[in-house]
Amino acid sequence: VTFNVTFNITLRHRTELRAGEEPRCVSWQPVGTRSHWMSSGCTLVGGDTHHSICTCTHFSTFAILTAIHPITESFALTVVTYVGLSVSLVCLFLAIITFLLCRSLWSVSVTLHLQLSICLFA
Repeated sequence: VTFNVTFNITLRHRTELRAGEEPRCVSWQPVGTRSHWMSSGCTLVGGDTHHSICTCTHFSTFAILTAIHPITESFALTVVTYVGLSVSLVCLFLAIITFLLCRSLWSVSVTLHLQLSICLFA
């Protein structure tokens, strides 16, 4: 026996919807080793500029996402991300080498900083 149960959930918007913004009912879904917002299983059935009413077929974490235009990834942001990550890894590697080579300064504090640097590098 299979039961198809649906329920309505009313979500309050953090800011009032403006002209051209279209709300979408979504839920947080794990897919393999990653998770993301999915609209499957939830449908917008009503609401106004302050609230949205969604009907859903499953229990999960729900949200209202709005966008006035397609979201594209910025090339500049991608470059900054990879440059920042590379510089951070080089600096952490140098910190690890420094902690390992300066045995004269060895203490509990240095040990903790070494372990933290190794964890951040990993």
